[in-house]
Amino acid sequence: MDSHTLLTSYLANLKVDLIVADYNECSTDWRDLDYTPDYSKFYFIIGGEGWLKIGDKEYYPKPGELILMPEGVKQSYACISERPFLKYWCHFSAKVGEMNLFRVLELSHVCIPENPAAVEAAFKGITDSARSDAVYAPLLARSKLLELMSYYMMNLKLDELSYKNLGAARKLTAVLDYIAENIEQNMTIHDLAEIAYMHPNYFMRLFKQQIGVPPIQYITRQKIEKAKELLTTTSGSVSAIADQLGFGDLFYFSKQFKKHAGLTPTEFRKHKSGGMI
Repeated sequence: MDSHTLLTSYLANLKVDLIVADYNECSTDWRDLDYTPDYSKFYFIIGGEGWLKIGDKEYYPKPGELILMPEGVKQSYACISERPFLKYWCHFSAKVGEMNLFRVLELSHVCIPENPAAVEAAFKGITDSARSDAVYAPLLARSKLLELMSYYMMNLKLDELSYKNLGAARKLTAVLDYIAENIEQNMTIHDLAEIAYMHPNYFMRLFKQQIGVPPIQYITRQKIEKAKELLTTTSGSVSAIADQLGFGDLFYFSKQFKKHAGLTPTEFRKHKSGGMI
């Protein structure tokens, strides 16, 4: 297991919120220089000619490119010809716990989706929902924004990704590795803080900021995931599996399992074996 484990945890706990979205034909008056937004942006280029500057990098986007402009980074943009710059766009926030995703991860600003039609369809869904007065529209917009984020991540090369606080990332990766390798044991905050060489109070704050949930809640989730695997692949009793994973109390195990899986352990095993519930 490596630092990609940390990325998986980030994305599993990612929360996104759409601020505004639309489709525009940008003329030569579309221009702004050296501003730093407190929101992130996606552009999906349909046609025309434009210029972007993100940080100290300049881009001349082409049709079919999906552009990420993260918050907190100085930016500029302009249309550079008489041909209208055609693009879908959205402003949004993306957080893991209390941390903005793009203050934790350094991602490539440009990706070329393998399936541009799917990206355009996601953007159309976002813009349609943003314009709708329906009570469910914000929920649908958020789901389409997550879909768009998935397309972006899907088309990135993982070696293009880097962590802005590599020291903290490495420490948390070591902790996540330890949890995975010792999931059948009972672990304390003190144990995990020692692995990260941190004071327990600081460790708990950092873990929740970076992973999105407190350490004990994360461990419980991972134990339940392991329980699902054991219920599906072994014939051990529910009680034996609870003991194996360090729950001890069968009632507490069943309660936690249903909280995370929506079914009791027995119902889950029956469902996975093709039985009716």
